[in-house]
Amino acid sequence: MAAGGGILGASLLDSRSSLAAGETGPRDGFLLSDQGSGRATGYAEANKIVTIGERTHVTWLDSPAEGFRVRVRTLNRATGLWSPTYTVGEGYDNHGGPALTIDSEGYLHIASFPHHHAFRYRRSKRPNDASEWEEEIQFGEKLTYPTLICGPDNTLYFTARRSFKEKPWEVELWSKKPGRDWSRKGAILRSRHKGYAHFQESLAWGPDHKTLHLCCRFHENSDKNAYGRLQTVGYMKSEDFGKTWRRSDGEKIQTPASVDEIDALTKGGVDREVQLRAGCLAVDPKTGVPHLIYSVTENGQGRVIMTVADGKGAWTRLDLSSQLSANLQGRDLIMPGGLSFSDSGRLHGAAQIQRAKEGESTWGNPSNESLRFVRDTDADDGSFKFSFASEPDPKRSQWLPNIERATGFNQVPDQPGIIYTSGGPGEKNTELLSNRVYWAG
Repeated sequence: MAAGGGILGASLLDSRSSLAAGETGPRDGFLLSDQGSGRATGYAEANKIVTIGERTHVTWLDSPAEGFRVRVRTLNRATGLWSPTYTVGEGYDNHGGPALTIDSEGYLHIASFPHHHAFRYRRSKRPNDASEWEEEIQFGEKLTYPTLICGPDNTLYFTARRSFKEKPWEVELWSKKPGRDWSRKGAILRSRHKGYAHFQESLAWGPDHKTLHLCCRFHENSDKNAYGRLQTVGYMKSEDFGKTWRRSDGEKIQTPASVDEIDALTKGGVDREVQLRAGCLAVDPKTGVPHLIYSVTENGQGRVIMTVADGKGAWTRLDLSSQLSANLQGRDLIMPGGLSFSDSGRLHGAAQIQRAKEGESTWGNPSNESLRFVRDTDADDGSFKFSFASEPDPKRSQWLPNIERATGFNQVPDQPGIIYTSGGPGEKNTELLSNRVYWAG
């Protein structure tokens, strides 16, 4: 399927004039689409924004009348103008959203489509240009939820969940060398229980561009009476491009690893009456120290924890919810979202904040707003400053924030961009919605 034609920049639109009359958006924001799916900017572990030079490329999942479509637009940072919307391919349902990265030559790479199917991959025809894409390549089977990063020799590294009928579900690692086919390297994570599992894994490079860091949230052991009896937030790393994996203290792990082998940072699930969600991790580009983030919802209250490894097996935890300003106190700070170091070394993040009424579902609740936060370099204690990424709207869920982060060769700006979905999740995965998709720069 060919993408929309045209040379990037030939028909650029003024971001200020693209908002409909009387419509509101976030400050310094831009309405990317009004055809967004129920999870247009989910899932946070899949990077959807890359910046190279004066261009920032953004991708998401629409659901127009003809079905689910993977879209992309490009911001010219020098002029503030946005490109037209280009279609990269189809999505199977609202789980089929894309993951995006860029290589050292400026070629864009994208993987998307499935919900328990093969992935569809495409490379841009020209460097730093999202207007046209090469032929689609399919790989894998029964896969969902992509992560995609680029190695120093332009080898792509990719993970996804693999589902099975008769054995525990896994996370598979794949790679693709330039000009070669996709190659399955094997399973690296595995549930301890048969049936539905979800892993929420995210990947990040160390500053050596050789060490892979992985954060995950095991969600396992569901049955007709409980969705995810056991949940565990965990970590592991590989110092040889995914060939072998270790805990934070360097002890080797046998893969596919369960929660019994990895660094298990916190435990929850239905049986513990604690809900856990992980955000994407980030690695300090100067020190190589991994920073993980997750939310804990317990006794009707949600809070976000950032945890930092000391390299010896111990982790230092910081409750970010305690740093909310007075006007945000009393609400629940939760994931999805994640962390990102800008190229200058400053730590940024994205999260959701909400206050659902008693008895209401928190998933897609209208009280959701998307926040950005940044480490305050002027504060002696390294505390964080929070601000709205979304324009507050009590009638619309403004959620599923996705922040730009390093994937190999993109250049993360001093204020990383965030995209988020404005609108509800719908009642089923195949429902076609008309949500708004916003950029907050």
